[in-house]
Amino acid sequence: MNIKQMKLFVLITLIFVVFVSSGHAENTDSSQRIRVSLQKRIPSDSVKGATIIANEIQQWNPTETAIIICDMWNRHWCKGATERVGEMAPFMNNVLTIARNKGVLIVHAPSDCIKYYKIHPARKYAQKFKSSKAEKLVCEDKLTSEKDAVWPIDQSDGGCDCFPACKEGGPWTHEIDALKIEDKDAISDSGVEIAGLFDHQKIKNVILMGVHTNMCVIGRSFGLRNMVRLGMNVVLMRDLTDTMYDSKQWPKVSHFTGNSLIDEYIERYVCPTMVSTDFTGERQFRFKLDKRPVVAFISAENEYHTNQRFPEFAHELLLTKNVNCEFALGIPVAEGFGVHNIENLQILKDADLTITCIRRRALEPEKMELIKAYMSSGKPLLAIRTSSHAFDAKGNVSRSGGGVVASNIPVSDQLAQWPEFDRDVLGGNYQGHYGHLKKGTDVSLVPGMENHPLLKGVPGEGFISPGWLYINRPLRSSNVQVLLTGSIPGQPVQPLLWINNSEKGKVIYTSLGHWDDWQIESFRNIMFNIVDFLLQSSKK
Repeated sequence: MNIKQMKLFVLITLIFVVFVSSGHAENTDSSQRIRVSLQKRIPSDSVKGATIIANEIQQWNPTETAIIICDMWNRHWCKGATERVGEMAPFMNNVLTIARNKGVLIVHAPSDCIKYYKIHPARKYAQKFKSSKAEKLVCEDKLTSEKDAVWPIDQSDGGCDCFPACKEGGPWTHEIDALKIEDKDAISDSGVEIAGLFDHQKIKNVILMGVHTNMCVIGRSFGLRNMVRLGMNVVLMRDLTDTMYDSKQWPKVSHFTGNSLIDEYIERYVCPTMVSTDFTGERQFRFKLDKRPVVAFISAENEYHTNQRFPEFAHELLLTKNVNCEFALGIPVAEGFGVHNIENLQILKDADLTITCIRRRALEPEKMELIKAYMSSGKPLLAIRTSSHAFDAKGNVSRSGGGVVASNIPVSDQLAQWPEFDRDVLGGNYQGHYGHLKKGTDVSLVPGMENHPLLKGVPGEGFISPGWLYINRPLRSSNVQVLLTGSIPGQPVQPLLWINNSEKGKVIYTSLGHWDDWQIESFRNIMFNIVDFLLQSSKK
């Protein structure tokens, strides 16, 4: 081989090595992407003026992702705020460690404390950058999407929930020590610097965590609003944040319900939220003083606008019942890729009451096990409408989730189902429904049940439901107590609402739950009564 041929051989070899290495890097990057489940509240496509709750699953490249920790100071002027930061910090540090190890950029933003870090490598690194775009866009204004929004809490007194109230000041000097800062992190409280840093590192996805959601997290120059203005794919990690809210102020709910109301606002008007579970695989963080019962709503159906009605009902529960409402969501369609999936089912591990409206879903076995574990725990269940056929997909479903497949598909390749759920848990006997009648269904109280606590606020003559009547007789549990029946002309009377007093706990099912049922005062009274009844039963 002459010199010319040798040079050509070396060049080809180098090109081949670079090509293979690049391909390997892409494969590694793809395999290490972060799967996140984003919860948001968006306008309904089917009901004008309505808002629905939805999940969007995204796959993020860690090297295009950053976490900003907002104002997790070593000390706050409010004693309660200081204690909650201290409680949250170790859990937050675990999330940051996991994220950092995946390649996520960590930005520490303890406002007003930057001089403390003037010689830290992470501070010197952040100082190198500035964004001319951010200089023009960053401001303290609300977003245009918030134009007609009503702020959900009164924070005009500063938000201290202590008694006696703490004296305002500025005692913070640095970020709380429980949060580790590494040299490869960045330290800055400037949105202009952080935006320049993000441009340099080609950051697309930004997670905000820290305090306080209703003040600094949303409004700082690096906060949620300004990240939206800068075109970032920004998300609030809702379990690793806190509000400044005094429960003596409007709407006079608990401090932690104030957190929930701000989360609702952000999901509707600013950006989606997520929970730390997507990084840790563990339960989300909850404050130890947050003693509110957890009500888990599971919505996965395409007929009855449950993704609208459930969050509306949950909002009223937040304001009136001092509960914590969490959501596990499936796509509101009947078929197609992704239909056989429900996100956020880990909330069942903390739930004190579960409310479902699910239709014909198959699930990954580990997700079905979460549901079965809850049902075996003895904790109460309210199952609505299509929940009678919640986990019966009417045929095998492959793990690809595309739909029903041939009956000879190997079990290991199938998603899990639970067709016996209706019989074994609800005590029901779903056999379809009668046709749609213009008159609707006559709803009647079972004689002798007029004074039952579930029927408080329901007139003795009953009411009319616009929904079509489900066929459920005869019921298949000897422990069933029927409270309401439904009838249409020329057909047998059907049970509509019953309690199944099973050995493992109380289960209530109703085949009511048409989208217009939620506008009927009697139905709404029944729903509130059931929540009170089941939460009381769970304490016994």
